[in-house]
Amino acid sequence: MPELKDLQQQALQWLSRRDHSAAQLRQKLQEKGASPEQLTAVVDWSMKAGYLDEQRFLTMLVRTRSRQGYGYRYLQQECRQHQLDEQLLSAAVAEQQLDWWQLAAQCYNKKFGDKPCADFKDKQKRMAYLQRRGFSYEQINAIFNP
Repeated sequence: MPELKDLQQQALQWLSRRDHSAAQLRQKLQEKGASPEQLTAVVDWSMKAGYLDEQRFLTMLVRTRSRQGYGYRYLQQECRQHQLDEQLLSAAVAEQQLDWWQLAAQCYNKKFGDKPCADFKDKQKRMAYLQRRGFSYEQINAIFNP
């Protein structure tokens, strides 16, 4: 079993490269062989020292995913994976002031350009693509029925 100081050093190395959620950090430390008590101690230490900040992580996540063309529902799912509160997500999204309708249109145009739908099956494929990217039915429908 690794020493607490070694685990803290490892956590500091990971957190200095990029932000992590507490759940991510716990999982990585667990893979290093940390005990449950050590996990709690290292995560608490990281938060108190300001190295681990879930709001900062979520702000980075929202900014990155929105630039990559993902919608709000995709972010919701990712927050569940990271065991983050949905209220934190709402705050991070409000801070970014994102226009999900415009983002959906940009994502569609980047993928499909000006090519018109060949048939109903093609339209369904395009709609499914946007749905997988996390856009709502209303946002998708607005693209196909302006």
